Amino acid sequence: MSDDSTTTKSRYWPAQGSRWWMALLIASLALNLFIGGAITTRFFTHGGPQRFIGAGYTQLIPRSFFAEMPSDRRKVLLDILRQYRKDFRAEREGTESVAVKLADVLVSEPYDVEKVKLVVSEFAGQSGKLAVRGGAAALDIIGRLSPDERKILAEAIRDRAIRNKNRKR
Repeated sequence: MSDDSTTTKSRYWPAQGSRWWMALLIASLALNLFIGGAITTRFFTHGGPQRFIGAGYTQLIPRSFFAEMPSDRRKVLLDILRQYRKDFRAEREGTESVAVKLADVLVSEPYDVEKVKLVVSEFAGQSGKLAVRGGAAALDIIGRLSPDERKILAEAIRDRAIRNKNRKR
């Protein structure tokens, strides 16, 4: 203890005028500005993050395939899916309306098994139309792929199958 009324400075906290403390703050600011500049540059030169619009419409072509394509080629392939988007939406709305129809038939009195079977078969037919549309989109994309891109697609399909198989265990 000290008898005088002066406060002692902590040995862990640097002196107010310490040069190394100031150098550390400047280095930290420079690093933060560098990272912020890199992110900003990436955003303006490559565009923002790209959403794979419509990639879920065709279950035959995995998203990882689109991720492996160069951005200009990816844009061309995703534009094909965008052309099918209206048809996909209409057919999905059709399946949703049939599902609502099923809900109505299930609660109707008297309960009619034949009506339920009819609505379920209608739903299956509507789902089949959606699958056919997805197959057509997949064929359209596959038809425009180069031999090397087809190999990449085949590998992406195999990888997805292996991941799904391992996930089920």
